[in-house]
Amino acid sequence: MDDKYIISVIGTQSLDGEEDTIELTTSASYTERNGKKYIKYREYDPENGSVYILNIIKIESKNKITLVKSGDERYSQLVLECGKRHQCMYTSSMGSMSIGIYTESISYEIDKDGGKIEIDYTIDFNSDFQSDNHMLIILRKKEL
Repeated sequence: MDDKYIISVIGTQSLDGEEDTIELTTSASYTERNGKKYIKYREYDPENGSVYILNIIKIESKNKITLVKSGDERYSQLVLECGKRHQCMYTSSMGSMSIGIYTESISYEIDKDGGKIEIDYTIDFNSDFQSDNHMLIILRKKEL
C-alpha cells in the first residue's frame, strides 16, 4: 500500500439524545480506477500492533459509497446509497449480524490532492431503529 496520505475518520452515533464519537487518524492510500475512487487504510489492534483490519472506501458515484473491512477473521461490506436502505452483513469479534443501513445524504469533494467525505445514515437491527450516524472523512497528503 502506497501510504502517501493521512486519513481522519470521525464517526458520531446519536441515540436518545446521547452522542458517542470515535476518531481514527492513520496513513492511507488513494487511487482512481475506472471512474471510481478508492481510499485504503489499516486499522491496527491497540493491544496487538501486528494485527490490523484493511478498510477500503470505494466511491462509486455521487450517491453511492461502499465501505469494506477485512482481516483478522472479520469481513463487512456496508453499502451507503442516498435514499436507499441496504441490508448488510457486519462481522466483528463478537460474531456476524445483519444490519440495515439507510443513507440520508452523501457529499464529497475528494481527489488526488485530498478532500473530505460526509455521510449521514441510520442503522437498524431487524428493522428496529438503533441510531443516527454521521461520518466525516478527511484525506490530506503527507508533508514531504
